[in-house]
Amino acid sequence: MPNLRELPKGIRTNQEMIQEALALGCLQAKVIPAKTISLAHWLKAQCQFGCPHFGTRLTCPPFTPVPEEVSDLLREYERAILIKTSDCKQVREIVVQLEGSLKTKGYYKAFGLCATACDLCEECTIETSCKFPTQARPTLRAFGVDISKTIFNNGWVSDVAMDYCTTTHPIGLVLMD
Repeated sequence: MPNLRELPKGIRTNQEMIQEALALGCLQAKVIPAKTISLAHWLKAQCQFGCPHFGTRLTCPPFTPVPEEVSDLLREYERAILIKTSDCKQVREIVVQLEGSLKTKGYYKAFGLCATACDLCEECTIETSCKFPTQARPTLRAFGVDISKTIFNNGWVSDVAMDYCTTTHPIGLVLMD
């Protein structure tokens, strides 16, 4: 038998997740340390004062956790997979698929977010409950994630203006571990 060195398990898993993301249609995918995810309080203010989705979707503020809660949540994760697609309409679908795949591989805490606002319903059912709880995901901005800074922290260049949660943000993130 040849003397082949096996990649450490974490690196092998990272490469497998990246390959899976690319196979699902991502242009880029990268496993990143969760500590490189940048949070900012100013994002909630921009959501509240200027975003047409504020208060109209369960995946947007004020229905999402405040930055302090998200900060506590992020401390429970070591890694995340950052993805970029060519089509913003794919982001949520890919994030949900990656989250599900991670859960089947033992990452039971996997949780996905995407930069695009939820568009599963014409009008969100705020008074009752979400009609698509297995598919709807909060936006990164709603969670206080500074998308541009997080991308920069991880060596990517943003070619999209990260202004509000429009359909021009082909970025997603799945927390894992």
